[in-house]
Amino acid sequence: MNRKQASALGLVLTMLMSGCLSYEGDVDVPDVVLPDDWSTTASRSVSSPQLHAYDDCEDLERQLKRSLEEEYRTQLLQAVEETYFHGGGVWLEDGAEMAMDDASATTGAPTSTPRSTPNRVEGEDFSGTNNQEAGVDEADFLKTDGYHIYYLQGKNLHIFGVPEFGSLEAESTLTLSGTPVAMMLDGDRLVVLSNINPWGISRSHPVVDAMGWDEAYGNWRTNSLTKFTVLDISNRSQPEVDRELYIEGHYITAREVAGTVRTVTHAWMNVEGLQSWLNLPNGYWNLDYDDPLRREIREKVAWQTMQSNAEALASMTLEDLIPQVYEYSYGTVTTHEMSENACQEFVAPEDGFNRGISSIFSLDLTSSSFAYEVDHVVGTYPQVYASTDVLVLAEAAFDWWWFWGNDGLNEMTNLHTFDISLPDETVYTGSGRVNGTVVNQFALSEHEGVLRVATTTGQWGRWWLTDPEPMSSQLVTLVRSVDVETDQQVLIEAGRVDGIAPGERIWSARYDGDRAYIVTFEQIDPLWVIDVADPTEPVILGELKVPGVSTYIHPLSRDHLLTIGLSPANEDGTGLDWSGTQISLFDVSDPTTPTQDAALRVSPVSRENARMWSWSWSEATYESKAFQYWGPKNMLAIPLSTYRSVDTYENGRYHWSYQYISKLVLVEVNETAGTLEVYGEVNHSSLYDSTDGENRWWDDRNIRRSIFMGDFVYAVSAAGITATNLTTLTESARLPIAYSSPYNDHVYEDDVAYAESDGEEAKETSS
Repeated sequence: MNRKQASALGLVLTMLMSGCLSYEGDVDVPDVVLPDDWSTTASRSVSSPQLHAYDDCEDLERQLKRSLEEEYRTQLLQAVEETYFHGGGVWLEDGAEMAMDDASATTGAPTSTPRSTPNRVEGEDFSGTNNQEAGVDEADFLKTDGYHIYYLQGKNLHIFGVPEFGSLEAESTLTLSGTPVAMMLDGDRLVVLSNINPWGISRSHPVVDAMGWDEAYGNWRTNSLTKFTVLDISNRSQPEVDRELYIEGHYITAREVAGTVRTVTHAWMNVEGLQSWLNLPNGYWNLDYDDPLRREIREKVAWQTMQSNAEALASMTLEDLIPQVYEYSYGTVTTHEMSENACQEFVAPEDGFNRGISSIFSLDLTSSSFAYEVDHVVGTYPQVYASTDVLVLAEAAFDWWWFWGNDGLNEMTNLHTFDISLPDETVYTGSGRVNGTVVNQFALSEHEGVLRVATTTGQWGRWWLTDPEPMSSQLVTLVRSVDVETDQQVLIEAGRVDGIAPGERIWSARYDGDRAYIVTFEQIDPLWVIDVADPTEPVILGELKVPGVSTYIHPLSRDHLLTIGLSPANEDGTGLDWSGTQISLFDVSDPTTPTQDAALRVSPVSRENARMWSWSWSEATYESKAFQYWGPKNMLAIPLSTYRSVDTYENGRYHWSYQYISKLVLVEVNETAGTLEVYGEVNHSSLYDSTDGENRWWDDRNIRRSIFMGDFVYAVSAAGITATNLTTLTESARLPIAYSSPYNDHVYEDDVAYAESDGEEAKETSS
């Protein structure tokens, strides 16, 4: 019997023993009288997105419990109406200042290891991470400083040396606990970010005692931890762990500006004892569907469950509802306890009605001491944008359940801005609100003090509506101002463009200075060019309809855009072929009449043999960091993969296996001629050939990233890393990587991290 079954049985037995069930025929009917207002939801009004600090810890606890009670009440009311949550949701002190502690003493950046070769400059000699904004590095599982390549694969951090472009040396391998997902690099400091499932933590690990295992329910406080591992990599052959931090919550993203890393996580705490479903009594399902007794039973069971939830909430403490931070160093865990003043670091919109918590974790990599600060915003799961000066959290203003009873309203997005121009503080600078939802971080941009955001409105996130309001898109500009009544800094609307592509939604967006580019789609792809030079009066300059859809837009210059997306499914150019990757080159030199210079469909196999293989895909269609354009060579590198099943007849029986194709396709981009041509490819397929069954690559069989270095391109997959000469397209170096499962995240007490020097015998260099 599982926990839910046991809970259901316990609730029925409790009601029977207390006389709360009456027997009517073959049906147990709860013997309760419903209050007149039993189904009334709490007042849900729309006022201001401005963040405010809670008065004290009691206020924070009261508001979180109020949100939880209403969330579960709504789900129970939907169960009464037999309208159930299908896994959708909203797509996705006043003016309080969030500042880091002054105790974080700052010193100069660590000195990098001296180089015997001339300085290699990112952007000139080698490519780095494909970041949204210049000067703002984004976390990823692959990083390079031009002399080394750092790669997270499975549970391992691999460090490869690049003494000369086109060569490779295996310098060290560091095994990390949890599931490493991304890292940030600054000189001789590296921060690795890992997700950890608490179920994978050994009961002997000190963090277990700090977190608190719920013996009553056999569960953890939260289903995910984010772990920060701070490494000293001044000796690349023997990286050392400074210490590790655990914060309750799921890792979202990280940005690094001038040595300061800001990571955003989102926590959804487990609240055991609350129930969102109806434990219907014996005989209920034997009643006719239209029997009014069915509804009576549902209503009474829902009311009893609401009462039970209220009792469970009353027994909870604030510590049960908010994430904690644990610092682990040399076998000792320090829990950063909440104080009365610390509760004021939790902020929420004035009309907020949420219980999720986004945490902004700031870590100064240039400091010789270990200094950090964490601040919390109570709200929904956010999109994150950052320029060198501004960090923006874009979150759905209200969770999906808030709209039950407020169906006339559109989805709305809160925009919370923070000043990050100084390395030692993160300061809240105001909030604004726009209708609709944002597709991803590229729908946001800050330029010369103006915040631009592209959104899609509609009620498509509410599955219970039979005739939701149709979609439409818009671009809104916002500027910072001061509210004359409250003296608060706020974001106010400066201008907007409405009614973009009614009935369609935004698939991609990008900003280039005073221009915005938006792609919408229903049956064919319109590219919109919008002038945002005057924030008070943005205006559509031009529109172009072309087959397929672009999912990522990459400005090459003022005159040209390079995009990737999906090709059309039908001969008339309509629909989408989800197995067809398409590269497009757009001429926007005249923004009033944009044109498509070229469209190139690329595939890991020839069109003639495509039917022999399953559908193909490219990670670059949905992950910008897999899209690597290298201006000095006018070349684009994107990964492409596919697979097929192979049957063989051997020793009187059939055997089947999978054959994988994993390639990095190189596309030559000619802006002057307006052409796109496949230049060549790097093939990792042979790295996945396995005759002994030992290489269990699971679903990680793809080239996922690439780096251009001089006249070479490095392709990186879970099975290995290769260097290829761009002139001859011959392989100059190859290092296979031993398989490491990313799914085994068990954490033992002494399993902080350990490094292995690969030694001279493991080095493989060729040129």
